Amino acid sequence: MGKLLLAVLVGLVGAAIIHIAIIFSIPMQAENDAWARLARFGDLFSVVRVADLPGTSGAQPAATAFAFIDPAFIDVACRFSLENGPARLTAEERTGFWTASVYARNGDNLFSISERVALEGALDLLIGTREQLDLARVEGSELPDQTVSVELPTDEGYVMVRSLVDSESERPFVDRFVRSIACRPATDEEAGRPAG
Repeated sequence: MGKLLLAVLVGLVGAAIIHIAIIFSIPMQAENDAWARLARFGDLFSVVRVADLPGTSGAQPAATAFAFIDPAFIDVACRFSLENGPARLTAEERTGFWTASVYARNGDNLFSISERVALEGALDLLIGTREQLDLARVEGSELPDQTVSVELPTDEGYVMVRSLVDSESERPFVDRFVRSIACRPATDEEAGRPAG
């Protein structure tokens, strides 16, 4: 009976220590979310490569900061702020399969699209708040027909673009698509704002 009581007591003390350690680690984990990790690799509107294969050259590899990177994809991300107007995400090149997901700063997935539903398979997003997108529509902003408007309920977020590498022979073409991705604030014409 004494050994059983000792085992229960050791178990309770161990559980208490683990719970206290978890509680003390919460602030550190909260400061290490995807937004904070991406911020270490680039400024707002910088396109950063989330996974780089060893021996390849690319934009600021961040693979060590993220877990569960699928080697069949080339992933890039861009943090943006809508404080001064909409954001624009485009790619000059095309590839066989891509997906783009827009996340709030806290990591909530707010919008997703793939090349299968994008017009002409083009990656072309105008991301903004309802007011910003309404202004762009009312003022007749100068955007291509293929541009997809993405309405967000928040002023900060990030976009993750994942591009499938079907085979190693396709990797240079997918890499060219990824390198052609641009993330920037929308111009006055695109946002429907008067110039100046």
